[in-house]
Amino acid sequence: MKISFRFPCLLLLSFHCHTAFAQVSTRDTVKQLQAVTVSGNTAIIQKSDDKTVYRLSNSITAQGTDVLDAIGKIPGVKVGTDAIGLAGKGAVKIMINNRLMNLSGEDLMRYLKSLSASQVSKIEVITNPSARYETDGNAGLINIVLQHDKKQGYSGSLQLSSKLSAPGVSEAYGKKTFGELAGSGTINYNTGKWSAYGSVNVTKDRHLEGFGIDLQYPQKTWMQTDTGLYTFNNLSVVAGVDYKLSSRATIGVSYLGGKNNYKGADHVRNPVYDLSGKQQQLMTTYADYYPVAATNSFNIHSDITLDSSGKKLLLDADYFNYYRTDRSDFESNSYGADGKLQPNGRTRIYDDNKQHINVYTLKADADIPAKFAKYQVGGKLSFISNYSNAFYYDKANDDRLTLNRNLSNEFDYSENTQALYGSASKHISNWNLQAGLRGELTQTKGYSHTLQQTHRQQYLKLYPSVLIAFTPSNDHHYTFSVNKRVNRPTFWNLNPYKSLTTASSYLEGNPYLQPEYNTNIEASHTYREKFTTSVFYNITNNGFSNITFGQADTSLVFTRPLNYLETQRIGVSENVALTIGSWWESNQLLTVYHTNAHATRDDIHDISGYGCYVSTNNNFYFSKDKTLAGSLNFWCQFPEVTQIGRTNTYYRLDAGIKAMLFRKKATVTLTANDLLRSSAVAVSSHINGIPQTFYGFQINRFYQLSISYRFGANGDRQQKRSGNTEERGRI
Repeated sequence: MKISFRFPCLLLLSFHCHTAFAQVSTRDTVKQLQAVTVSGNTAIIQKSDDKTVYRLSNSITAQGTDVLDAIGKIPGVKVGTDAIGLAGKGAVKIMINNRLMNLSGEDLMRYLKSLSASQVSKIEVITNPSARYETDGNAGLINIVLQHDKKQGYSGSLQLSSKLSAPGVSEAYGKKTFGELAGSGTINYNTGKWSAYGSVNVTKDRHLEGFGIDLQYPQKTWMQTDTGLYTFNNLSVVAGVDYKLSSRATIGVSYLGGKNNYKGADHVRNPVYDLSGKQQQLMTTYADYYPVAATNSFNIHSDITLDSSGKKLLLDADYFNYYRTDRSDFESNSYGADGKLQPNGRTRIYDDNKQHINVYTLKADADIPAKFAKYQVGGKLSFISNYSNAFYYDKANDDRLTLNRNLSNEFDYSENTQALYGSASKHISNWNLQAGLRGELTQTKGYSHTLQQTHRQQYLKLYPSVLIAFTPSNDHHYTFSVNKRVNRPTFWNLNPYKSLTTASSYLEGNPYLQPEYNTNIEASHTYREKFTTSVFYNITNNGFSNITFGQADTSLVFTRPLNYLETQRIGVSENVALTIGSWWESNQLLTVYHTNAHATRDDIHDISGYGCYVSTNNNFYFSKDKTLAGSLNFWCQFPEVTQIGRTNTYYRLDAGIKAMLFRKKATVTLTANDLLRSSAVAVSSHINGIPQTFYGFQINRFYQLSISYRFGANGDRQQKRSGNTEERGRI
């Protein structure tokens, strides 16, 4: 919805959820960290010291879903309205094939929704990224690895899925059914020195979006609900070719792109009550939207083995383009206590806006094995340009349009970053040591054509990372890690333009917003590859988020991003991964933590408190060959402190059943998601002495039937390459 697209509200950013799935630490017997499978023959989850790998093909409840839903199926990972996070640790950034997505908020969610889970080989949750990885993401990174079958010959798959949503209402604005129909196909062909792959996904759905916010003034209560009914049409394409120049050199190109469009409207209702509960005023808004977004991402890469000792050079050149347009008709009416339209109580506005982003990146990485240690060095150049505009027109009764210069804005933003890194790893007996340092020099420039204001920044930051692993015996494995990370403002956060929600409420950006910096420390112990105990400590400095301010004398409500927050969080998590016989695989996670949030502004109170997250994920096999299986998954987030707010308790129950037919080439899956319709969050806070409550609507329950068929040769899947990991997560 438009409010969360423009500026994810502080309360919307409250999904500081679920712990890195502390499953099973690895036991190194060679120089590289090895993954240990925790799910028996199906290998759904694999854990190493720096990341956890989740293989979608073996997840029952992820079958037939889109990538956004699939991420939400990972134990300990939770998807919010416009953010993805790990319990007790904060938000993560999203990568696709090692490219950081330069999209954020609602745009990122819609993009992930446009990709089918059938296009994905695995999802990596990287909680301790080395210096080679991008520094973005408070709690780390989630890397989505697209499919590429590398076995000789051809292979592919077809999939059709149908989703029926059950949002808890029998009818909304004349519509009684909500759901989705999606179809996807993948193809791979490998022969000799050539390797080619491709996939396509088409989606069409109709769904509800909604939220509410209440402000308790001393003499009145201001309440707002925003319900949107939208249709969504999407096409996404993945394609690539690799060619083996020689036994030591490979070159390849890849493309990832698509187009999606929304069509729908928001219905906003905003009553104001006095202390006796009598309605004094009612503001209503109807706004239709027609956003259309197109993405194109091109990559050229080469892998070169320099000599027989294993020295490698990896080169990447990337171009990413994002283009989005939107237009809207907006009408807001204000009624008095008698129900009559107030004088000058009608506002009619037409707006037309767009955003155009270009990202160019060059990246080089070198692996240098030596007698003393294994070294990795590299560098990266990135060049980002972002143009956005929003032209508002006052609309007369005869539909004549007059440009409103007070609301309209044009904004140019550029960001150039030069990065260098170096790291070393060494294996000594039962010890594995890794240390690295990444330095980034960044120059930014923001220019508002309308305000004729220019704001420049330049900063150099160093990001160290350390990982120590010790395995004294087969039964015990210890790890200790420290890393420093950054969370940069999105492009929309830096844009000073205003986005209206009603005639008396709006959102605006802040061109002076600074990045926030995070320090993460964690120690863990794994016993017999089944029980993992972790203790973590996270520090956030110069934290920012959107803050909603209310003015009691005028009923004006506005939201603006500000740097104001210093946060410390300490916690402990326990993960148990068990296989009971040959028919039951179970993963349990418990995370308990305490958060202390200090606000540097006088009008925002400090807050502290405990939080707790629990989850259980279970797969059941009803046949010896595991061709008939079921799943039952549940998580619960108990009240926690998030930024300057406190959440309610919210939880989710999912179930599914899967049957494999025709020698396991065909799969039929039936799933039910959010069965209790209980996964929406509510957040309470105090700003400038005014209590606020934000709540999301319970619209996440749906039932889905998926049918897929594999054809051709079976083989291992291979990760496709990319290099602009730093840039694609910040629209």
